[in-house]
Amino acid sequence: MRQSQTTNRAAYSPAEFAATCGRHPTWAYRLLYANKIRAITELGRLLIPVSELERVLSLAAPYDPKPKPKPQSQSDGNRERNVKRKTGFGVCRRLDTDIGPKNTRYG
Repeated sequence: MRQSQTTNRAAYSPAEFAATCGRHPTWAYRLLYANKIRAITELGRLLIPVSELERVLSLAAPYDPKPKPKPQSQSDGNRERNVKRKTGFGVCRRLDTDIGPKNTRYG
């Protein structure tokens, strides 16, 4: 395992933050957009403070391979309406559900 080097940096760019964790830069941007990490934005570019890196690293816990339980759905009526199925052209909504007024021009 590689030892972390001590630096006198106060903040990292998203790409540097991701590289420190061994991840792709897109990962850091996804964390930023999901508000899972905070950034300094007032200086004309995104900077992630070292304290955020330390906070993320402090979240380490023993790995539990058991899947987490899924939250309960809102209702059975919404489940039927939001069912999607795969077709040869991608994913589309079920055609047998009534989701709006019928198109009278094309039948």
